Amino acid sequence: MSLKLKEFYSMDWQYLKDKVYFSDGSLRDIYVLDTLRSDWQKWIDFVNENYKIKFEYCDYDGNLKFDDKIISKPVFDFWDKKNDFTVNATINVGNIIVKCYFFTEEELENDIEPLEVKNIDYHDQIIEYLKSVSKILNKEVILTTESYSANYDVLVTVNNNHVLIK
Repeated sequence: MSLKLKEFYSMDWQYLKDKVYFSDGSLRDIYVLDTLRSDWQKWIDFVNENYKIKFEYCDYDGNLKFDDKIISKPVFDFWDKKNDFTVNATINVGNIIVKCYFFTEEELENDIEPLEVKNIDYHDQIIEYLKSVSKILNKEVILTTESYSANYDVLVTVNNNHVLIK
């Protein structure tokens, strides 16, 4: 059974902790499926403008570099196999650390540690992030158990302002 955002606000924090942010030793994944490079660029622009970022990448000599904004060129070069240096970003969404490893162009994936979501206010920060990403990309955003596939649970689904909690 799914609950609309308005309905679960009247529920207590324990429900969300038990159903979404339960501790099982795994991360929670945030996905936007069927993405294009243009979607990624919109996402990069959005997070660069709205959140504190730590971006890690290697230059073409293999030297580790850090920036306070995501730079799309090293990401796109990685996807185009112009270099084999992985890139990653840490995004501070309020009190929650969101990680992005840029695995593939076709799927925007972020990771969160469920234990960092300590109360309803932290949950609200994540929901606002998901809603913003959905609106900017005009795509569905899902929060799942780790390594989403047909065998894993979709815990939260967001389409623009419409939020469903499992």
